[in-house]
Amino acid sequence: MTVLCMTETYSIIHCAKCGIGFGITDDFENKRRTDRKSFYCPSGHSQWFPGKTDEQRVRELRAQVASKNDLLESMRRENEKRYRLQRAAEGKTRAMKRRVAHGVCPCCTRTFQNLAQHMKTQHPDFQKESA
Repeated sequence: MTVLCMTETYSIIHCAKCGIGFGITDDFENKRRTDRKSFYCPSGHSQWFPGKTDEQRVRELRAQVASKNDLLESMRRENEKRYRLQRAAEGKTRAMKRRVAHGVCPCCTRTFQNLAQHMKTQHPDFQKESA
């Protein structure tokens, strides 16, 4: 005569339909929680573990991280583009100021000794436009 001693751990769960309590092994429970397949209570009612698997949650989190990274990258590119546009506008403003300081009219690009007098008499609307 051979005696076989085995130890298994069972989890007690209750049927969602009839409420009967029954035991399933931890290995079986882990498999059903992972594969989301149905199983049956002793009375024959179909059971399953709702929710998402760990793999599904990880996949969703990775997709969210990738989406956020894409958003950050597009925002970085947009910020860089705006910075370049701002620098270009500043350069044009500096060039215009330098030309005006040397007596070049910003409207008709002619050089004058007394640019202030020329602007006042020939281009009176210029100051109103730039203000």
